[in-house]
Amino acid sequence: MNEHLTKTLKWLSYVALTFCSIWFVFLCYQSYHQVFGSTGCHIHWEAQQSQVLFVSSLFLLYVLSTLSVIGVCMTFFVNTIKGLRQGELFPKKNIRLIFVAVPLIFLQTVAADNLGQAFIAQGPAVIALTSNPFVQSLILLVFGILYKMGCQVAAEHDLTV
Repeated sequence: MNEHLTKTLKWLSYVALTFCSIWFVFLCYQSYHQVFGSTGCHIHWEAQQSQVLFVSSLFLLYVLSTLSVIGVCMTFFVNTIKGLRQGELFPKKNIRLIFVAVPLIFLQTVAADNLGQAFIAQGPAVIALTSNPFVQSLILLVFGILYKMGCQVAAEHDLTV
């Protein structure tokens, strides 16, 4: 493996882990203010019961799916760093993580796209589907297939050398 590219990939993996940690802290801070806050975008507990149920369910979906995405991302980058230390460019553990991330990214993006509108809506609950979840999930699915192919090519290369 090219030593310079390996160092660059390790460095980017550490940067990504730092970003995921900051994302986690921000999610905790943001969630606290959305549940217990009284200004800005927050859950209006005094609203109609159906509206509170919709907003809190959408908020819970957003938080859980975001935490899951953060966990999958952090695991992916830790596996990448461990794999690079062992001379493995495409750790096989990451293939499953990528395919698990596809539906998680879809759910997280749908929840994120609708959460702001749900906080301020006074009427009936409406879910809007934009192209974002579909495009992001499709790109991640293609990346997963390419990663799996890269893993197979690397394994074949190891056998022939």
